[in-house]
Amino acid sequence: MSLLKKYEKGEYKYASYNKLRSWIITLIMYALSAAIYTIGYTTTGSNKNLLTIVAILGVLPASKSLIGAIMSSRVRILDETIHSRIEDSIASLSGLYNLYLTSYDINFYIAHCVITKDSLLAYTTDKDFDNKRFDEHIKKHMKIEGIQDILIKVFDNEDAYINRLTQLAKSDQSVQTNEKLINLLKNISV
Repeated sequence: MSLLKKYEKGEYKYASYNKLRSWIITLIMYALSAAIYTIGYTTTGSNKNLLTIVAILGVLPASKSLIGAIMSSRVRILDETIHSRIEDSIASLSGLYNLYLTSYDINFYIAHCVITKDSLLAYTTDKDFDNKRFDEHIKKHMKIEGIQDILIKVFDNEDAYINRLTQLAKSDQSVQTNEKLINLLKNISV
């Protein structure tokens, strides 16, 4: 995994990339604060100096970055064999991988989803996935964004999902996508 190549949210390799990138940035930020504190302490012989204040203030964004790194570590990564099967079946459909959506009460892991002009088809590997609460969560956000009349269907069976993608890829409606819904899903996921 190269940190030089940037992946967009929703791409298959984004979750791995973001996890590694988040942890590296967090470690650098904490190391920088520790270095500033050490320089201040060694040059003055005391921690009562301006560099101590700068180092302490540097811990605040580092801690925020730590929270982001922990959240990105919670995102599961879809198995490569399932990824290959999905890629073979989607043709020109627009899809997103490894989405981790958070709410106040519960979090939702979507391994893959396909968005058409009037539907959101998703696949999850989470055995405790709550379809009803996911539906409510997404519809609440869609209402805020002015997105209406979208069918939401979540599959937990890999074969059933692949079969539905294959059928959808052969139909005429699969060419049109709902860009507002794609952007919404990207914005509300980790």
